[in-house]
Amino acid sequence: MGNSFWESIYRYWIWLGVPAMVVGLAALGALIVGVVGLVKRSVLVRVPLAQRQEVQFAESGRVSLMIEGPMLSRRFARIDFELTGIDGDRVIGRRAWIRSRSSGISKARLELLKYDIPRPGRYVLVMNGLGAPRERDAEHAILFTRPHLARTVAYIVGIVLASGVFIASLVFFVLRLLEPGNSS
Repeated sequence: MGNSFWESIYRYWIWLGVPAMVVGLAALGALIVGVVGLVKRSVLVRVPLAQRQEVQFAESGRVSLMIEGPMLSRRFARIDFELTGIDGDRVIGRRAWIRSRSSGISKARLELLKYDIPRPGRYVLVMNGLGAPRERDAEHAILFTRPHLARTVAYIVGIVLASGVFIASLVFFVLRLLEPGNSS
């Protein structure tokens, strides 16, 4: 089965390459749409910059605190975050050791802390070290999201594999198409 199998695949690649490219391209598109949707769906709460404000969580469980702002912004430097229940009970935040990051053309997000929200309800978010309001504060935000790093990595692996299928199919299709005497 060795060489004859691969030779047969290569010989008929003019006909097999197009469906392989379509499958690779469709998978690539679906995975990109999926990862973008995952990131958008993971946002639970989005709040502007303020020294102290209330945050409402509809459900208990693990959440990530992310900062969002223009690329290369230093607005969040030296800010400490404190989350307490409305009754004053402090919710301990753990540093995210493997931080998820995402960025677009003009904005970037970075995960800083993880919290275990004990129960649904209102909480108070305090940002120590925020200082006086600045002109571009409206371009910055604090987000609480569902953790999604593992699923994002799975999507990225899928995107790499789908890209590989598409590119390999395209290369072999073009090689087979340009081969002299490819009348088969």
